[in-house]
Amino acid sequence: METWVGIDISKDTFDAAWVLEGKKNHLKLENCTNGFKRLLTEAPAGARFAMEATGEYHLNCARYLSSRGKSVSVLNPFAVKMHMQSDLRRCKNDKADSYSIAKFAAEKNTECWACPTDDEIKLKHLDAVIDNLQKQIRQSKNVLHSLTQVSLRDDLAVSIIKKTVSGLESLMERARNKQLEMIESSKKEETALACSIPGIGLETSIKFFTHVGNINRFDSSRSLISWIGLTPRNAQSGTSIHKNGGISRMGCTRLRSQFYMCAVVAIKYNPDCRAFYNRLKESGKPSKEALIAVANKLIRQLFAVLTKKEAYVPNFCTKAS
Repeated sequence: METWVGIDISKDTFDAAWVLEGKKNHLKLENCTNGFKRLLTEAPAGARFAMEATGEYHLNCARYLSSRGKSVSVLNPFAVKMHMQSDLRRCKNDKADSYSIAKFAAEKNTECWACPTDDEIKLKHLDAVIDNLQKQIRQSKNVLHSLTQVSLRDDLAVSIIKKTVSGLESLMERARNKQLEMIESSKKEETALACSIPGIGLETSIKFFTHVGNINRFDSSRSLISWIGLTPRNAQSGTSIHKNGGISRMGCTRLRSQFYMCAVVAIKYNPDCRAFYNRLKESGKPSKEALIAVANKLIRQLFAVLTKKEAYVPNFCTKAS
């Protein structure tokens, strides 16, 4: 029987726990290379490791273990949380969580984590920085607008805010240029294919490859749509409950919102998406629901051009017939 080591990671330390021959074992170590080395020394030979995705804090440990040829699973925190609640746990601490993570991984026999490349990690960092800078720019512009609406205002305050906006925009431009440079060096052909689809531009392509990485890790467009979180869900039980909900929202938030905005553009400039949207509207679908369906169609088109390595052809099905 396989031994799973559950790892609960925090900023400075991590707890590792496993059960071997009915005996519980626990370690509390520093979240650094020395702690990772000791973990490998004391964990059972051939053990598999599992941890929750915790922003950036889990990456060093996961990459270290993976580089040493160990099987590592990075788990969805929400799924682990629901599993813990199903056990009716009455306490919560790092030690108990590490045992629960090991139990969850063993019961689900979770798949091995694919270690991201250095460029993939750097691209995600740049994307996070760009999103943060955009928020700061919007906030600063709102402050600037409010200051300029009154006749009595402090010129120094206005000058400082203007310089702040200018500085933030300059930093964001540098981050964008670096991101574009990295994408063009590694995904130049794929980016050109993605941009051949009306409704998908360079910014969306960069964000897509930043978060998705290698498209070949998805076996179908359906699984890609599910990963992004744009799949519809329903609630049905007996005869009393039967309703269609919204989308699952269990996926990449940044890509989900990006493709929704792409759908707004696609119904104007993408002939296949425009015809699809019009059919849905004529059948009585609400505009928002139809746009989400168009976003799904855009992702299917993107998956097709990337996997077949062929540029988008408008009205392909009509021409083929």
